[in-house]
Formats: sequence, structure tokens, C-alpha cells
Amino acid sequence: MRNPFNILVAGVGGQGNLVCGRVLAEATVLSGLRPVVGDTFGASRRGGSVLTHIRIGKTDWAPLIPKGEVDILLGLEPLEALRAASTYAGARTITIVSQTKIPTVASTGKITMYPSLERIFESLNKLCKQIIVLDAEETLTQIGSMKMLNSFFLGAMGALDESPLSLEVIRESLQSIFGFESVNMTAFNEGIKATRLC
Repeated sequence: MRNPFNILVAGVGGQGNLVCGRVLAEATVLSGLRPVVGDTFGASRRGGSVLTHIRIGKTDWAPLIPKGEVDILLGLEPLEALRAASTYAGARTITIVSQTKIPTVASTGKITMYPSLERIFESLNKLCKQIIVLDAEETLTQIGSMKMLNSFFLGAMGALDESPLSLEVIRESLQSIFGFESVNMTAFNEGIKATRLC
């Protein structure tokens, strides 16, 4: 594992970025490593851009990931994933990105137009080593709610060979927050399946 290993979660306020950071930080501690978590918020917490930086290593690091140094980018929202990648992605970045758009205040007004998904994914391909596009909407709607997208993406990340954290410790951390019977655990397991099918 690279020291530090850098994970960036990009999404919109209300999608659970902060919970992702909390779960991954706890899983890092359970793995005997040291986490450093930093969050940055857009104009408003709900509906604005949110980035959660998780840095995993054997010592303490600055909380924000340097430009071009992300190892894994979890894009809970496509345009936010692209915005994050344009600054933080590099030749080693693996991006897992959702197909579900959540337009922000800026993209629903006259400030900016929301680009097509094809254009977003094409741009991500140019910025990153690899992108994995996941469509979780139907699965999560059947389970109960798109609000569990963060848990779905934690499972998807844990299933990567490149993940610095095992599925077992991520699952244990998620269970400690939501409980063993939570539908978040179902979403987590569906995320694992989705990555393994790619």
C-alpha cells in the first residue's frame, strides 16, 4: 500500500460523504493504520458540492489530498466526480462513479449547463487511469432509498483489488454505525456485487 493512500469522496450535500469518511476512518483504525479526514463544502451543505478527503497511512498527514494524488475517487454524483477529478486525479486514479445525476443549484439555473453523462465519462477517462461506472438507482430503489448510495459505494470500493482496506473491516465499521440488520448492509453487499460484475 502506498503511504499515504488517498481516497476522495465527491458528491452533493445530503448524499452521505461525511458518513463515508467516518466509516473509512474507523476501518483504517481497525486495520492498524492511521486515518486523516478532511472535508470541504460548497456554497451550501445540502445541495452544494462536498468533498471528503481520507488519507490512510502509518503516520499523520495533512488533511487535504494534494493535486493529482488521489488513488481512489468515489464519485457519488457524476458532475461532482468530474469536478473533483479535474483537480485531484492523476495517472494512478481509479474512479468509481454513479450514473445518477443530482443537479446542484448552479447547474439548474443559468450559471452552468449540466453536460451529458457520455461527455462526463469521456472526460473522466482522460483524467484517470480507470473508471468504473455503476448504476445503483434501480437496486437501491428496490432496497428502499437512494440515500444508501454511500454504503453501496463503500462495498464497491472494498471489492477493488487496489483497496487498502479489506471488505471485512469496512463491513465491521459500517455495522458499528448502522447496525447489523440495517438496509445499509444490503446496499453494501450490492455494491460488492456490482464491482465484481464489471
